[in-house]
Amino acid sequence: MGALALAWQPNAAWIERAYANGIYPQWERVAFAVTNPFPWSLGDVAFGVGVIAIVWRIAAYVRSRRMASFGMLLVDVVAIAALYALWFETSWGWNYARAPIEMRVAFDATRVTPAAASALSARAVAEMNRLAAPAHARATAALDLDALRAAWWPAVQRSGDTWLPQVGPAKPTIVNPFMEASGTSGFVNPLALTTQLAGDVLWFERPFDQAHEWSHVAAFAREDEANYLAVVTCLRSPDPVLQYSGWLELFLYLPQKRHYAHREFSPLVWQDFAAMQRRNAHHVNVLLARWTWRTYNAYLKSNRVSSGVANYNEVTRLILGVPLDADGLPLGK
Repeated sequence: MGALALAWQPNAAWIERAYANGIYPQWERVAFAVTNPFPWSLGDVAFGVGVIAIVWRIAAYVRSRRMASFGMLLVDVVAIAALYALWFETSWGWNYARAPIEMRVAFDATRVTPAAASALSARAVAEMNRLAAPAHARATAALDLDALRAAWWPAVQRSGDTWLPQVGPAKPTIVNPFMEASGTSGFVNPLALTTQLAGDVLWFERPFDQAHEWSHVAAFAREDEANYLAVVTCLRSPDPVLQYSGWLELFLYLPQKRHYAHREFSPLVWQDFAAMQRRNAHHVNVLLARWTWRTYNAYLKSNRVSSGVANYNEVTRLILGVPLDADGLPLGK
């Protein structure tokens, strides 16, 4: 069953109607009701049970040292892997087969030009400089999740969800040391739909990263779409911390100059760039990060995202190509 779930190529129209806006929302509500009361990631438990089951079977084989037991070991390991493959696909993975977001909003490819990208980059710089001081004034305050949700819910609904995703704060995870060492800012556990953010995510990165992971929970599996919804969410919020987070993260995805004069950014913006560099220098293991991103690149390509990890950068195509209304929401078709 697990192999069939992985091999089956569901029709995008069926996914949109019967899964992303049908069965999946019901499962998402159940998963949230179960996992939200826990202060830690129940997704860790879901994954750990499978690892323990495989290790237990390997230990049993090592103790028996019988060739007949080796055959049973292979059968058991394949059965466990198949169960998790089925769980992954039916609980979240089929969202990769959802039609691209531009099929549901007013995407205009003629708006995507180098000149438009340069203009947007210049605006991002201006907005970062304008917002840096009011955002830094609240740097020590906790992220306002209510404000983030209030800006996020209309964005995901305008982008194709006919339901209201239930989302909460990111959960601590046992894989945090790996996340920090590999440069992974966050992820959604597809088995339990919990979101996790790395412990070294900086305060001005957190709003964007949390909205990005929430968007995965909301059935937007592609990285460019999760980035797009995170940008739209942050930029349409009246909260200067959220706005600053959105403009800074968007700027990093836009085409960059080879060199920026010191006067182009305010001292506070330069301070934040330096904080990101220090964090990466202190925590990121370059070899592990390369291996992780190569593995994730293969994973994305195996899940119908042909551009692999480059899909993150394709957010600029959506930002430029989709006009927004007066409320900062994408225009519908």
